[in-house]
Amino acid sequence: MPLDAWGVRQARCVAERLAVEPPLDVLLSSPLSRALSTARIIGERIGLKPMAVPSLVEINFGALEGATVEQILAEHPELAGRMLEADGFDVAWPDGESGRDFYDRVLAAFLAILEDHASRRVVVVAHGGVIGVFLAQIQGLSPNDPRVYDVMNCSLTQLHVTADHTLVHLRNDIVHLELLGEPDAERDGDLLGEMPA
Repeated sequence: MPLDAWGVRQARCVAERLAVEPPLDVLLSSPLSRALSTARIIGERIGLKPMAVPSLVEINFGALEGATVEQILAEHPELAGRMLEADGFDVAWPDGESGRDFYDRVLAAFLAILEDHASRRVVVVAHGGVIGVFLAQIQGLSPNDPRVYDVMNCSLTQLHVTADHTLVHLRNDIVHLELLGEPDAERDGDLLGEMPA
């Protein structure tokens, strides 16, 4: 689904926040529509062109892509139950990824980013599941821990990575979004035509 007007406003807020950070070197993004649109808004503000990284896409839900949580619980209660179990890590979505496949893919993506962009300040625009699973690996949490998936849209997570350790300076910080108030269809309606291509 494309980024809506509320998402455009959120993206502009995080872009403004990143614009006051020390200079950034690289802007990477999931190639999926909302993430890439957000990255373009950020890039326009900070002067970087986003590069799409296919391995940063959200988990592949396979045949259940686009289904709501309520639909999955109602139509596939056994699968939903197995996915939520602590040892449900190897259960895969029909024609999609297992938690383990997703976990391994995300780790490989971030390790490649660290290798390709060592000693550079990198912005990664991805999805809540991708960021949450990566943070779970850093913090030693199970990827089936529900707290892993509490990452808010356009929140800021800031890591400092060295050869010896990774420090999480910020996690899921949304202070830059606090002044937005609530979505307003009238106010936000004209924003969609102003998005960078």
